[in-house]
Amino acid sequence: MVKLLTNNIVKPKRVFNQFIFLIISVYTFAYGHNLDKKVVFETSGLSTLNITKVSNADTIADFKKKAIHFSQLKETEKAIVYINQYIAATGDMSILNDHLFSPISETTVYQDYKSKYTVKFSFISLVYFYAGFLGLFIFVILNLKKSIDKTSTFLISLFVLFNSLFILHLSLYRINFQYYLPHTLFASTTFSFLYGPLLYFYFKRIIYGYKFKLIDALHLLPSLALLIYILPFYLMPRLDKFAVIFNQSGVLLPGTYVIIFVKILSLSIYAFLLLNMYRQHAKEINSKSKIRFMWQRNIIALYVIYLMAYLVYAAGITGVISYSPFFHFQILVMVGVVFYVAYISYEQPEIFEGKVKIIDPINLFKYKKSGLTPSLSIELKNNLLKLLNEDKIYRESGINLEMLSQELQTTRHNASQVINEHFNMNFSELMNQYRINEAAEILKNDEHKSLSIIQVAYDVGYNNKVSFNKSFKKQLLQTPSEYRRAIRS
Repeated sequence: MVKLLTNNIVKPKRVFNQFIFLIISVYTFAYGHNLDKKVVFETSGLSTLNITKVSNADTIADFKKKAIHFSQLKETEKAIVYINQYIAATGDMSILNDHLFSPISETTVYQDYKSKYTVKFSFISLVYFYAGFLGLFIFVILNLKKSIDKTSTFLISLFVLFNSLFILHLSLYRINFQYYLPHTLFASTTFSFLYGPLLYFYFKRIIYGYKFKLIDALHLLPSLALLIYILPFYLMPRLDKFAVIFNQSGVLLPGTYVIIFVKILSLSIYAFLLLNMYRQHAKEINSKSKIRFMWQRNIIALYVIYLMAYLVYAAGITGVISYSPFFHFQILVMVGVVFYVAYISYEQPEIFEGKVKIIDPINLFKYKKSGLTPSLSIELKNNLLKLLNEDKIYRESGINLEMLSQELQTTRHNASQVINEHFNMNFSELMNQYRINEAAEILKNDEHKSLSIIQVAYDVGYNNKVSFNKSFKKQLLQTPSEYRRAIRS
């Protein structure tokens, strides 16, 4: 959706006037150029064609007879001309039958023509179909859950659904099945402008508990304009839609560049809004004892990558770059979004409320080949807690990961993995957290201020005041001296 409108809209009348102007402009521009003859499929990069309608049954039958006749004469090119005319007039792909055209069925010309319209699967198309149907499944599962916020869940599930429908739609073109389902023309185009608003309001909901207002519907205006623009194509008869798909020529529909520009503008605006929201929320995230909410960061990162992928896609459609090598870029990003949300919904479905910390995906690859079993991981975690809570190992100023792994009687790699998986932080962060917590307790109990700040720093394992002050302020948002004054005031 071309989201030129943000949450700070203060002049709805002006926006409404602009919206009406947009509708009139689109219709004037597009439908003033012989709509009955020129159409385009922007979403999948299809081109336009000249539609030739043939309604006379005798003429249509004659096309088939002549195709077979020239096939018997082994005049392949003439046979293909009439095959093409028959298909364009009827939408009947079954004529591409080797039994009907056995005399020319082995020729290169016939085989090349047939391959353009024959259904064919590949590994990548199967991956796309799998991702698309997985997304549909995730959409249903998320909305069946009872323990999470329905509004936020519905928003993120819609985001996954629209990605999935786009993947499935484009997959039809990958396998040449679009000729058999002409009513899918423009099936995924209408919601092209919805990705940004869905994520924007989803994050507003999970971060701030935002409640929707009527004015928020203004964010849907670009999609409504696009729907009105495309609606005449949806209402076309099946055969006309087939003709649009079958007869491609390479001239973009007037208005395509406007749609592309508006979508890029929409994606960019919402990317800015999402990043700005996340940066503000990051201050709160960092203050909560190092608990990191990485879900927001990861999904926003995927959205930004999608924006870049669409820029490449748009450059290919408009001929700015050679499109073929980059065809899969956009759809692979969307597949990645579906797989990632599927993984999170399976492992930690509570994350969709924004309340649960998750493991950084970097660590999923970092420890992929680890031999650490679940039982050993739990055992090492319990031993580590004993070292921290009873032995106060963090008080040793020279403590490092190697020394800790020796105390745990395991490898350095295993010790690091246990800390990351069970504490969701690295070794240094864990040591600092325990040190600062104990330092805060010492300062709180030192009613007569008999201990100096540097002495407290040494007692908890720091070897200089600068590092102690920096870590203390980072965790508790104030210096040790400020903390001491605050608890005595």
